Amino acid sequence: MKVKIKLTDNNGDEYEGDIELKKTSVAHKSPTRINTNENHSRKKQGTVEKILSLGTYEFFKEPKTIKEIIEKLAEKDFHFRASDLTLPLRKIVRSGKLKKTKDFANGQKSKIWMYVKE
Repeated sequence: MKVKIKLTDNNGDEYEGDIELKKTSVAHKSPTRINTNENHSRKKQGTVEKILSLGTYEFFKEPKTIKEIIEKLAEKDFHFRASDLTLPLRKIVRSGKLKKTKDFANGQKSKIWMYVKE
């Protein structure tokens, strides 16, 4: 394929010429997404999913403070501040997957909120 080019530089000088382009042998295809388990497993986890993943290891069997949750997530290389977990924990409590409590397992009361599996 032949292409004509006409350019003007910053000084106002004009240049023009012909270029011969050759077709490449590489065919570019647009990527297609197939909904497979492989694609699903690579999906980024949100904060809610990261917190809930701790429950698979019986982490929430005993009441946990936000500080304890942050420390456990840090062990998995997920670093959060307490303010980052407020809304996700609220969503988890509202969905019924965790319960918000001030009661320790031994019956004593805590001054801060803790989260436990129902």
